[in-house]
Amino acid sequence: MLKRLGGCLFLLLCTVAAIALTSWPEQPAEQAPVMGIVCTASEDDWKDEQYRLLEAEAQAHGFDRMVLRTERTQQAQIDAIRALIVYRADVIVFSPMVQSGWENVLHEAKQAGIPVLAVDKSLAQTDGLAGYVGFGYRKAARQAAAYLATQGHTVAAELYGTLNASNAQEIARGFREGFEDTRTTLKYSLCGDFLRSRGYEIMEIFEQEYTGITLVLCQNDAMALGAIDYLNAQGLQPGVDVKLCVFGGGDEVQACREKGQIDLVAQCDNEELAHETAHAALHLLDDPTTSVQREIPIALQTGEAAP
Repeated sequence: MLKRLGGCLFLLLCTVAAIALTSWPEQPAEQAPVMGIVCTASEDDWKDEQYRLLEAEAQAHGFDRMVLRTERTQQAQIDAIRALIVYRADVIVFSPMVQSGWENVLHEAKQAGIPVLAVDKSLAQTDGLAGYVGFGYRKAARQAAAYLATQGHTVAAELYGTLNASNAQEIARGFREGFEDTRTTLKYSLCGDFLRSRGYEIMEIFEQEYTGITLVLCQNDAMALGAIDYLNAQGLQPGVDVKLCVFGGGDEVQACREKGQIDLVAQCDNEELAHETAHAALHLLDDPTTSVQREIPIALQTGEAAP
C-alpha cells in the first residue's frame, strides 16, 4: 500500500512539474532597435530612392523603422526629430535642408541619449552632436569641371540648390576650383532650391537674359529635369544646343543621359549611402560617444567612357 502511494505521489509530482514547465511564461525576445527616419518631400526619383533604400538597409541590419514624412522646411524637419525623441527612437537619421540652426534639437537628442546621423547633407559646427554619412561632392565637382573644360565650353551657368545647404556649397566650390586655369568661366549662378519647377524657370532666365551659355551645371536631378523640360518646350535639343552636367543619377536622369540629353552625370550611389548609414547607426548604438564621419566617392558617367 505504501509502495503504491509512493508511486502515485511521484507520478503526481512529475505531472505538476510538466505543467509548470509548459505554462511558464516565455522570456520576451530582445526588442529590435528603432531607427527614426525623417523623409522630406522631394521632386526627383533619386531622392525618393535614397529614402527607400535607407528603410530597406535599416531593416536588413536589424532595425525596426519609424518613418516620418515632412514638408521641405527646416522647421518641419525639427518637429519630426522632436517627435522621434518623444517616441524614444534608438537612433535618428535625416538629410538636413540647411547646415545651421539645429543646435537646440540636437542638444535635446543628446540629453535623451539618442544619437543623430545626418545623411547626404552635413551640418555645421555640431560639436559632436551628430554624425555624418554622405558623398564627396567637392572632389567630384572638381573632377567634373576639369573634364568639362576639355570639351570646348567657354561660358557655364549653374543651377544652384538650396542656400546654406552643405551639398550645394561643396558642389559650387568644387566647380569653381576645377575651372581655375581653364578657358571655361562659370559666369552665372541662380538658386533653384533643388526643385524641378525652379530649374525650368531659371533655364528660361538663362536663355532669355544671358548669352553665350553652352553648359549648364545642375546640382541635382530635379533641376536638371526642369531645364530639359524648358529646352524641349522651346524646340531646343538638350545635350546639343546646351550641354548639361548633373549631380544625382536617378533613373529618369540616366534615361536622359542614354538619349544624349545629358553629357555628364555625377552618380551618387544611394545603395552604398544606405548601407554605410545603417552600419554607422549600429556603431553608434554600441558606442554613442564615437565620432562618425564617412564620405562616399562619386563616380562620373558620360555617354562615352567615364573620365
